[in-house]
Amino acid sequence: MTKIISMVLFACTVFVSAQVGINTSKPEKDLTVNGTMKTSGMIFKKPLEKLGADENYTFVIKSPAPENKITAYNDTFVPNSPAPINLIQFKITCDPSDKDWVNQFDTKINSNKFLVVISSFGFTQPVRTYSADWLTPVPQIFAYPSGGTWKLKADYQGFAPDNSFPTGEWTLNLLVFDKAYAKELNTTQDLGTSTTGAAAAPLIQ
Repeated sequence: MTKIISMVLFACTVFVSAQVGINTSKPEKDLTVNGTMKTSGMIFKKPLEKLGADENYTFVIKSPAPENKITAYNDTFVPNSPAPINLIQFKITCDPSDKDWVNQFDTKINSNKFLVVISSFGFTQPVRTYSADWLTPVPQIFAYPSGGTWKLKADYQGFAPDNSFPTGEWTLNLLVFDKAYAKELNTTQDLGTSTTGAAAAPLIQ
């Protein structure tokens, strides 16, 4: 009886410490799969194991409908490919007659694949009005999808630099998100006659 128990314990010890490989004779971890894998669920230990000095990462996520597939990103695969989040800067010189007006600048960024947000902006020339009233010009700066690409508008509406100033130049910094990794939520809220209010329902929670 003692011999049988010893045999069972030895077998369990070998099984726990062994490395298993599927389609490979040299597994590198407890389980190494050389090929594709499908699972209905996955649980990660806490804390997650840190990558070794010679190991890299891959960002994996399920893409939204209608694709509904797993996509992966690793900038070492294709260094010039878009990342999940990209920072793009445009410097746009205005028309000499308009001085500060950019009405429809086509970024050529696919609006079906990417989400564009203007994170910050700058303008090279001071803006003034010829009115006798002291008014503070407010810029209209936004990105909008049109015709399959993202367009940019930048303007101090109703104002312009003095004619003695050189033509202005806008600097527009864009955050460009891959829609496979980001959601775009739009909602219109009516405050009625009140100055306060609340969303009818949480868009995310």
